[in-house]
Amino acid sequence: MDGAAGVSRCPIAPGSKFIYNLTVPENQSGTFWYYAHSGVSRADGLYGGFVVHAPSLNLTDRGLKSKEEEANYRDFYSKDLLLHDRRLPVPDSLLINGVGHFNCSMAVPARPVDCIEHYVDLSYLEFDDGQSLTGFTLTFSDGVFDLIQLDSNDVEPQPQVSSAGVLFLGQHLFSIATDKTTSPRADVSNFKLYPKLYLETVPSSRAILSSLPKHANQTYVVYTKIQKLSQNHNIPYAFFNRTSWKPQSNLSTPFIYLPRDRWDENQLSITTGPAPMWVDLVVNNLDEGSRPFHLHGHHLYVLHVYKAPIGWGSYNPFTDAHPPGLEPVDSANATDNGVGGGDTSPYDLSRAVLRDTVQIPSRGYAVLRFRAENSGVWLFHCHIVWHLANGMAMVVDVMRDESVDGVVSGGQECTAL
Repeated sequence: MDGAAGVSRCPIAPGSKFIYNLTVPENQSGTFWYYAHSGVSRADGLYGGFVVHAPSLNLTDRGLKSKEEEANYRDFYSKDLLLHDRRLPVPDSLLINGVGHFNCSMAVPARPVDCIEHYVDLSYLEFDDGQSLTGFTLTFSDGVFDLIQLDSNDVEPQPQVSSAGVLFLGQHLFSIATDKTTSPRADVSNFKLYPKLYLETVPSSRAILSSLPKHANQTYVVYTKIQKLSQNHNIPYAFFNRTSWKPQSNLSTPFIYLPRDRWDENQLSITTGPAPMWVDLVVNNLDEGSRPFHLHGHHLYVLHVYKAPIGWGSYNPFTDAHPPGLEPVDSANATDNGVGGGDTSPYDLSRAVLRDTVQIPSRGYAVLRFRAENSGVWLFHCHIVWHLANGMAMVVDVMRDESVDGVVSGGQECTAL
């Protein structure tokens, strides 16, 4: 089930309703969120979170926890976003579960969020970053937490820490927090130095990585950048390769139901063929800022992320001898990289992590591997709302079966387009 407007579903027409029937596999649990995918309505607050609990035979697993909290973060803008005049809107403050603090007479720099102190000994804490532009760092001034999952996937056990960063747009974190205070009321404004966990270095559990193959069946390379061109009246447009995405022109049917030869020139796509396969997607970010990227319908094994100290830092596996930032592989002395058997892969697969959103640094690249077996047309896009609205998206066409007349069976006409 996917709701990307014009891609896999029709938008929900004004005054109408649509029921999403979600079937959760027995082996899937964790913190998730839902959000609107039409225009920039997510920035207006059309989103929410939900938690899927894993079945447990031990009733004390959750019974001993004092509290369970889910925190949805979003940014708040006091100024009409249409008045930013081609500049990237900068938020004024932060909302947690829709609540924050801002002095409306001081519509300039962000003001601190009011802290409501509620003390518990042991808590499940789930965090969702639903902001439009920024990520955030977690800090517990008088407590520690154990990281359990990233993006609803188990991670290798990590030491208890009191700070973790950075959780970027579209990413989720599940943890168990423990209060370490000795006094009933601590000074929450006194943030001391504590051990910090860097989320980008945390690998998935070995059970998850055991299904990761040494090599992919197919490899694609894309480049992304925002440009102001005179032909576009110096309005910023985002590009994948040379294509700036926008909904299909004169669209009355989501193009999951259209043959590829009827897609217009705004649809950069890759296709994986009729059979399931493993795909490597190398994404080069040529921009001056880091970007969070998300693929609908799939999780992504993040094999390697690199930021160049100088230059563009891009990587093309078809022309480069080896990935920048990694040592060349000596096939005569190849190691198994923790997955068993000799392997000439330059990546340390034992340190891979399964995510649904990955942050790619400025002038850097990421190597992403996924199992293309979920049939459909799936949007791959930057999770910054304004960049998606500017065209930073493409589609992945997975295992579609087009009928003889060219139109996929089950097509529908959209009344809201």
